[in-house]
Amino acid sequence: MRTMDVLFKQNFVPWKLVARNELANFEPEEHAKKQYITNLAITQTGTDNSSTFKPLAGQADESYNLTIGMDGIAKLSAVSSTGVLHGLQTFTQLFYKHSSGRGVYTNMAPIAITDAPKFPHRGLNMDVARNWFPVTDIMRTIDALSMNKFNRLHIHMTDAQSWPLDIPSIPDLSKKGAFQTGLSYSPSDFKKIQTYAIERGIEIIVEFDMPGHTTSIAYTYPELIAGADAKPWDTYYEVNKQVYLLDETVKSNDTAIIGPLIQKLVDRNHDQIRKAGLAPIVWEEMALEWNLTLGSDVLIQSWLSEASVAALTAKGHKVLAGNYNFWYLDCGKGQWLNFDNGRSFQQYYPFLDYCSPTKNWRLVYSYDPLGGVPANETHLVMGGEVHIWSEQTDPVNLDDMVWPRASAAGEVLWSGRQDVSGQNRSQITAAPRLADMRERMVSRGVLAGPVQMVFCTQSNATEIAGTKTPAIMIEDILTRVSPKTLIIAVVTIYSLIKITTWIKTERKIRALGGHAKKVNTKFPLDLDLIARAIKATMSHKNLETWNRWFTTSTGEKRYTMEAKPVGRRLVFTADPENIKAILATQFTDYGKGEPFHEEWSDFLGDSIFTTDLDQWHSSRQLIRPQFVKDRVSDLDVFETHVQVLMKQIVEGGKRYDGTRGGEIDVSDLFFRYTLDAATHFLLGRSVGSLELPEQEFAEAFGEVQRVQNIIARAGPLNPLVPRSSFHKGIKVINEFVTPYIDQALSLSPEELATKTKSEEGYTFLHALASFTRDRKVLRDQLVAVLLAGRDTTASTLSWTFYELARHPEIVKKLRAEIVSQVGLDRPPTYADLKGMKYLQNVMNETLRLYPVVPFNVRLALKDTTLPHGGGPDGLSPIGILKDTPIGYSTLLMQRRADLTPPMPHPTSPSSPPITVLDFVPERWQSWQPKPWTYIPFNGGPRICIGQQFALTEMGYTIVRLLQRFEKVENFMGSVDGGDPCLKAEIVLQPGQGVRVGFVESEKGGL
Repeated sequence: MRTMDVLFKQNFVPWKLVARNELANFEPEEHAKKQYITNLAITQTGTDNSSTFKPLAGQADESYNLTIGMDGIAKLSAVSSTGVLHGLQTFTQLFYKHSSGRGVYTNMAPIAITDAPKFPHRGLNMDVARNWFPVTDIMRTIDALSMNKFNRLHIHMTDAQSWPLDIPSIPDLSKKGAFQTGLSYSPSDFKKIQTYAIERGIEIIVEFDMPGHTTSIAYTYPELIAGADAKPWDTYYEVNKQVYLLDETVKSNDTAIIGPLIQKLVDRNHDQIRKAGLAPIVWEEMALEWNLTLGSDVLIQSWLSEASVAALTAKGHKVLAGNYNFWYLDCGKGQWLNFDNGRSFQQYYPFLDYCSPTKNWRLVYSYDPLGGVPANETHLVMGGEVHIWSEQTDPVNLDDMVWPRASAAGEVLWSGRQDVSGQNRSQITAAPRLADMRERMVSRGVLAGPVQMVFCTQSNATEIAGTKTPAIMIEDILTRVSPKTLIIAVVTIYSLIKITTWIKTERKIRALGGHAKKVNTKFPLDLDLIARAIKATMSHKNLETWNRWFTTSTGEKRYTMEAKPVGRRLVFTADPENIKAILATQFTDYGKGEPFHEEWSDFLGDSIFTTDLDQWHSSRQLIRPQFVKDRVSDLDVFETHVQVLMKQIVEGGKRYDGTRGGEIDVSDLFFRYTLDAATHFLLGRSVGSLELPEQEFAEAFGEVQRVQNIIARAGPLNPLVPRSSFHKGIKVINEFVTPYIDQALSLSPEELATKTKSEEGYTFLHALASFTRDRKVLRDQLVAVLLAGRDTTASTLSWTFYELARHPEIVKKLRAEIVSQVGLDRPPTYADLKGMKYLQNVMNETLRLYPVVPFNVRLALKDTTLPHGGGPDGLSPIGILKDTPIGYSTLLMQRRADLTPPMPHPTSPSSPPITVLDFVPERWQSWQPKPWTYIPFNGGPRICIGQQFALTEMGYTIVRLLQRFEKVENFMGSVDGGDPCLKAEIVLQPGQGVRVGFVESEKGGL
């Protein structure tokens, strides 16, 4: 597709390159009979491997063969895909746009080209440290490099002036070392640059200049840099040995002392580079000035002279040439603004820079990387680089400073300075090629500078005046085919692409392990699977639907299945080994993924619940300190609101005759109770929803979750989900949290430090604000923890009392433990809660049957595997390609009969055995679930960070309620008939409420 765009959309009419008014004699007549190229047959004779896309110099075969016959047959063959790319560049550069706008043509046919590069390393060194360049500028430069058959972009990333690369583990380097916030490259930026370059045959080389040129580190770590601001500059500038006098650990400018220290630094750094599978590159001073011992794999960049290149090859080193007298493209601009503050007027007049004059294209073209190198050492010259330093180069003049002069160097590096006869290539014959290339770059969006007037190009083009050259054309297909033929062609091409893609995908999956069994569906493209998923969510039948998905056509249970709705593969699992792989043993292979992040970004932003890898780790490190034991065991925040909760239970349960214990929906009260407790803990102030049930924030929070859940289940159809109430709810949430964030940020860091050190007034938000002043970070983490703090505890409390109301014998037994351990009057302590074994069993059993997050999803971040799902028995690995979503269900896994075996009835041995679906806390007295078969709070590195907080709040609330109420009466029989409605949105909650009655203890309490 890029090649077609270059030919038809980014081509040019060559009127500048032919004699005045002679274009008609250069291009074919519009209505004359023409020969057309109808296709280009491309053959790749070799197989690509990792060296093709990230090669060391010389490892990739970049050669190609291209023929175009007068019969319209064009063929391109190459060993590697990189060779194919070079051949396609040449192919496009043989054609011009017809002045009529109808198609493109070449007058070079017939032609046969056999081409290969002279040097394996052909690069541009681009300085992004002295002036920052947007990613789009770098990508445009990569396009230009690819056009000119360069294969390396050397990014001079860091220098004394700035550190513009974000390193997540040491974020302050760019935060303080970049010129300004935003003028740095994030890991995603750099991944984008690398991917873009690899797709165009360019390898990215990143340079961290050291030990000199590192002053920018001093903005973050001043103790690491000697003489960062030392004056006078010309005595202590960072590559002057005098600066080592200022280093407390060196205090010498003697090379005999400094040299071994630099050797030690280089050895350590090069070892790290090699362990990463990369090759070290150093500047020539390391070998010629410091005489360091360097490995045979080290590539040395020479910049001073031809003699330097020869001296390096004489030592047996591999060399990159790039003499600054020829290939420094920034030279000739003169001294920059206020250089030396005017103190050296006489010395510097007429203010030339150190490498003046400007290196015009002829000077660039005249440079021979092999100049002065003995014939038996020329194999050590791996190629060279042109350099664009950025003291006076920025995004405004980048293209003009580099192009088309770098094109001249590109031809030298590809073809060599000498021709096949051994003679230097002629600048006279090179000039038309450079003029042509300049126009091609401009037509493709590269603002290359002019090399001469149009008058000159036209006046020197007399050789084609008055002639009629034979031409062969490629015309825009839309102007030459009928609609019917076009439709057939498009359908055929699309089908071939789909088939080819399918074959490649199948090969990759089978190489990794193969497929799981397919979910039974009825409609094409598995559309009924999406419809069932949405219907199941809205009717609260997700458990039943997933159970059907895990049932094969023969009735066999397989707990890893797959489907392909709308062409996208999905894998579903309730297998503990697979879940363990996703969450722990293959943790870095799976994550939330960018689609999940985008789906949830309006609600949860860049919080701990929506991010992966470094961003997730930063969020977790930010939040973790707020859930240490001292904070979790502080029960006062619960006591305040549990008193209000009990008051609402008593008031709501009053019967018409004035007696108590009447029917209430305690689930609604629990969700309001946990919201009050969570906002108290997080913000320092409760929203008071228990006493004000018509609370706008609580309603908005619930509605946003409802719609978000439908969006998540809709898959490819989620853009069709109505969102008006969702966006209205997000607005309410944001307006609610903003004043609290404003209040926290109004405090200075010193005031926040005082605040967090005192017990009174300490809040989660204050703690976060002491670590970051970023409003979005505060908002996202706050809403995420608020979601977890409210819903997880409320849903589990709801299910606990749903089951307690159905099992009065459990209430009696649990209350007996409470009376024995705590009594009826005093609140329990944290130690009391942990010491109540039956209470812990009740909570464990609730979380087994009703895990907080019943369904979850991860995305494969790379090509990987899952240990189970394939083979005849479903126990063999399956292949998982990058970006494949994996849905997993702890709800199904924890209800699997084969993982939770039946047990005798605890009180009646003659009764039927207890099954996996029975609520029996006693099973936990003798039964221990196998690893990864019971994970109510997830597992692995992403295990719920607030797990102990939630368990403490649940346990405390259960104890306080049963201290006051001795019976919990069940009113759900008439509502659900004993079949609970499992409403699985984000958390699992009772879909029809929990209608119960609380009977107060006759002996009092509280």
